[in-house]
This record gives sequence, C-alpha cells and structure tokens, in this order.
Amino acid sequence: MKKKLAHRRHVHHRTATRVQQRVASPHYLVVVRSWMFLVAFAMMLGLGAMMGNFISQQLNQSTPQVAGASTSK
Repeated sequence: MKKKLAHRRHVHHRTATRVQQRVASPHYLVVVRSWMFLVAFAMMLGLGAMMGNFISQQLNQSTPQVAGASTSK
C-alpha cells in the first residue's frame, strides 16, 4: 500500500528587500531648485533696484540741481 503524501501549497517567500519610501523624483527636485534660484535672483534684483534708487535719492538731496545747473558754490 502506498503512503499518502501531504500536499503542501506552493508558497512563494519574498526575499528580504528594502521597501522604498516614496521619494520625489530627481527631475522634480531639479525643477524646485531652479524655481527657488529664479525667485531668489529676482528678489536680489528687486532689492538692488530699491537700494540703488534710495542711494540715488540721498545723493541728489545732498547736491541739489536746478534746470541742470548745480546750485552749490
């Protein structure tokens, strides 16, 4: 008489792999960095323009001119 063999289900064991967390793609980071650089550059230009106007006004107050002729002696 034959022995009955226990039939086992085929279970596929997963190998230990690192679970990747959802990380932003490198392309996304490049876009964010470029926009940050662009905004910072625009802010620096704006600040430079404001400071330039302020300094120009201060210099004009110290040496007033009338119709293109200097009034200082």
